[in-house]
Amino acid sequence: MQLKKNKRWLLSRAVGSLLGVQSGTSEAEWQIEAAYRYYSETDRVTAMEPVLQLHKVDDEGRKLDVTIAYDSLSGASPNGAAVSEKPQTFTSTSGGAASVSSASGAAYKDDDNDEDYDDDEYEGEGGGKTSEYTVAPGEVPLDPNFEDSRLSMSMNYSWPLNSNVNRNITTSIGGSYSRETDYSSIGVNGGFSIFLNQKNTQIGLFLGMESDEITPGGGTPLAFTAMSDKQITGSTENKNIVDGLVSVTQVLSKQAVMQLNYSMSISNGYHTDPYKIISLLDEQGDVQDYLYENRPEKRTKQSIYGALKYHLFGNTVDVSYRYMWDDWGVKSDTWDVKYRFNIDDVYIQPHFRNYSQKATDFYVDSLLSTDDLPQFASADYRLGALSSNTVGVKFGWVFDENKEVSLRVESYQQEGDSAAADMGALILQVNYKVAF
Repeated sequence: MQLKKNKRWLLSRAVGSLLGVQSGTSEAEWQIEAAYRYYSETDRVTAMEPVLQLHKVDDEGRKLDVTIAYDSLSGASPNGAAVSEKPQTFTSTSGGAASVSSASGAAYKDDDNDEDYDDDEYEGEGGGKTSEYTVAPGEVPLDPNFEDSRLSMSMNYSWPLNSNVNRNITTSIGGSYSRETDYSSIGVNGGFSIFLNQKNTQIGLFLGMESDEITPGGGTPLAFTAMSDKQITGSTENKNIVDGLVSVTQVLSKQAVMQLNYSMSISNGYHTDPYKIISLLDEQGDVQDYLYENRPEKRTKQSIYGALKYHLFGNTVDVSYRYMWDDWGVKSDTWDVKYRFNIDDVYIQPHFRNYSQKATDFYVDSLLSTDDLPQFASADYRLGALSSNTVGVKFGWVFDENKEVSLRVESYQQEGDSAAADMGALILQVNYKVAF
């Protein structure tokens, strides 16, 4: 299962470390945070993820961040075929069909680094034995045979370059590794931050590189070949990604801080989902067969992100906006608003997130047997037009300066071009943080 959570968040971790915008960073030497995340789509995929984060800072300003996470996912996911008035029978590789989180990347993510999560956090399926399943008339074709897990580890280390009291330049290096059934990824990143204007202005430059290896269960299908006559081109595919990020943080007043980011991601290699199919219809709209999809081998994504944090009447307002565009034709807008009410040792933080996306140039609901095949095509709903809303609240209790426990509860609702895009999900997350 290509469950990959994209590593662009490693750059945001570096930004958080160097620019001091990480939520709840303690001045204590050690900070340990344990979290358990639960994400469940209605009648689809369920994901459970324990996470352990370690943070250390010393008197010289050197910081170390380590994150270890284990994902366990199971359930059913749209395979790309169109809804039909007749029963449909498909073949699949057991352990396949994961598509946790929509193209918005909104539902299943870290709550502290929203701006740098990619748009397709989970995409793909896992290896195993071939089996058949039948979908009733009028129902969204869901492959029920998904079950997989992922272990991921990452580290980021930053330190001041100069030893004087001002410490106006800080640099950072980091790395990550992720492994699952049919997918592995290794990444590195580095950057530096310059502090200006009596440290009221901070400018960060960061670069990340990632190498992915995909080994689809049953091999890589030849583009646009029929499911009934599957042709294999190989057993292993590769993709390389280079990410760049420029970040500016400005202290506006004692109450307000603003951040602006520009990021670019260039990926080359295998972008096609080897498990997604497209319905091939005749002139009457009846299904003739199912073809494997095909996506371009290159993709360049760019985004602009802005955030404002403002202390108001002892509370905190956090508003952000992200605009993303790429050379596949996707354009997306993301608004995120949080308001934290501080009541003595307890806080309540309502959260609202809105996401909208324009479809890729090659998104289709189905193909006609009377037409010539296009160069690229995908019926994956995550590449179609989408809109979603996330509404929830986070409750926290600060025991003392160095201990905190919190609970996040959210509802996620999504709709889009196809029936497969219409879905809802429940998100739960429990955190315990201690510093010493």
